Amino acid sequence: MSVAVISTCFNQQDLIGDAIESVMRQTTAETVYHVICDDGSDDDSPMVLRQWEAAHDHITVVEVTNRTVAGALNAALLNVPADTEWVVVLAGDDFLADNYIEECLNAVGDADIVITGMRRTGYEGHDPRDLHMPAVRNPTVDELWAWEFTYAWAVSMIRMSSVREAGGFHPLTEGDSDWDLWIDLAMRGCTFSYTDKTWFFYRYVATSLNRAKTAELWDSHRREMMRHFKRDTLPGPEFS
Repeated sequence: MSVAVISTCFNQQDLIGDAIESVMRQTTAETVYHVICDDGSDDDSPMVLRQWEAAHDHITVVEVTNRTVAGALNAALLNVPADTEWVVVLAGDDFLADNYIEECLNAVGDADIVITGMRRTGYEGHDPRDLHMPAVRNPTVDELWAWEFTYAWAVSMIRMSSVREAGGFHPLTEGDSDWDLWIDLAMRGCTFSYTDKTWFFYRYVATSLNRAKTAELWDSHRREMMRHFKRDTLPGPEFS
């Protein structure tokens, strides 16, 4: 069995090393690849990534002109090895607990998506030791449509065949493409599994997509999701 971690990097020369090192520290005995797409960075990220790639056999670096996160994730997906059975989606400013992949594989059962705990880092008012788990598990499509971050995280492990069937990440939903994908997978009958024995670290920094989001972007992504899924109402709440 093999697992591919796919990451995006945009001007994260000082952060991407934490993500890479966390993948390299994984305790699983299975083969773990790491495919990183640099999304048109104009800092030294491409050079940093190429240095990592040159030093480690299981790291692959892809460079594209700026496509935003969904396009960069799709570029990474196109470069995962053919024998990949599971994909872990990891943003370039986040990182994994050492046992993340091992515990995901232990918890998968017959599921198509594995959700772990989350610890926040860099968030004012949040204790980084607190472990957050989804309050509602095995969500319906309507529950996912309602948009609660209690259902599934951006960092998760997904069956590669399910990602292929869904066609990857919807580029017009950009930073909300993970939400769009979960809805797509749920509509296809994919199932969720959960474990609180591991977690990822969700880092909040000045360059985080959530800090850059505006009401106009939020509405644009929601309208595209409404069109994509042929629904009559916009998903989620109003921008706040």
